[in-house]
Amino acid sequence: MDPNESSDEAAPNSYSEELLGRDETCPLCGKDNQCRVAKGHLYKGLCWCDQIVVPGNILNRLAAEWVEQACICRSCLETVARVSTSLSDPDAVLTEVFRLTRPSGSMLLPEDYYLDEDGKMVFTAAYHLKRGTCCGNGCRHCPY
Repeated sequence: MDPNESSDEAAPNSYSEELLGRDETCPLCGKDNQCRVAKGHLYKGLCWCDQIVVPGNILNRLAAEWVEQACICRSCLETVARVSTSLSDPDAVLTEVFRLTRPSGSMLLPEDYYLDEDGKMVFTAAYHLKRGTCCGNGCRHCPY
């Protein structure tokens, strides 16, 4: 096909989700987090994420979930802020945010995880087997 001809297929996204690094992927929905720091963009003032207000205890609880930190995308952070206005318990907020932001069919089931003595989510070996690959984060029950 001539490169100047148009195609019926949509042009691929410049940041195809398969090519995103861990620091460019929203840990909640798995999509491009649009973080300009992760993408190497120059500083141009405050980021949009500094303008969305989320209580500190909720942010700390979210941060405790992931070994490798990554920015949350705008849509998910707005969801966290909205849910935080109606729920004050960080675990309840986290559960509701996961329910609202995870892609359909990827909801965690009770047998997929448990909360350890520090309140951190720990994925079970059954979850890892369903996932199908090792994420490389050194998970406690990784069968790979």
